[in-house]
Amino acid sequence: MARRFPQRRFAVSLDDAELTFNAAHFVAFPLAVPNPDAAFAFDATAPDVVCINNGDVLAPAALRSASEPAWLGEPIHGHDFRVSIRVEGPRDASGCVLDFIAARRALLEITASWNHRTIVATSAPETEYRETPPTPENPVGEIAVLWRGAPAPRRWVVPLDAVAWLDALNASTEEIASVLLDRWLEKIVELGALPFPASEYRFALRLEESPGAFAEVLLG
Repeated sequence: MARRFPQRRFAVSLDDAELTFNAAHFVAFPLAVPNPDAAFAFDATAPDVVCINNGDVLAPAALRSASEPAWLGEPIHGHDFRVSIRVEGPRDASGCVLDFIAARRALLEITASWNHRTIVATSAPETEYRETPPTPENPVGEIAVLWRGAPAPRRWVVPLDAVAWLDALNASTEEIASVLLDRWLEKIVELGALPFPASEYRFALRLEESPGAFAEVLLG
């Protein structure tokens, strides 16, 4: 019998073309005033815009003190997200790290619930949400997203059944990946897909928003 080297570790991955979802999101980025003595210049041709001496452009309503950042919001836009997960951990009596079928099914259920949705962070800065419940004239209802930061106030309206709420500060790819991993772990634990406690494993979830651009969240 061939001799095996000691300290062998095992990992399995879920990564295929069906583990995808199409969703929209928007992200707010902090723009801190560089120092208390920063110079501000008003453009006479565009009086609603304030230029800071470091080149950042802010709306007056978004200006804050030097110790508190202002926020720049990007437009709502969409991605074809692709998910992959890697699990490293002990094997059960059958020699398996986890139940592939149950783990994949749990991931597909989550991605399906986010497919063709607008992912909205519940605690997004400079953002207000106004819900209009369903009515006979509008049987679906809607969410109005009101952005009050830079470069200018905006308002988007999304059908109520097309919103996926994310309990986070931002609907960034990193935050989406983190929430996705948490929800997936809850599901596979309920399904009994992990033969041992989750604390005995290491998890890595990768969420790609476009080819070559992805975020990873690591646990364990």
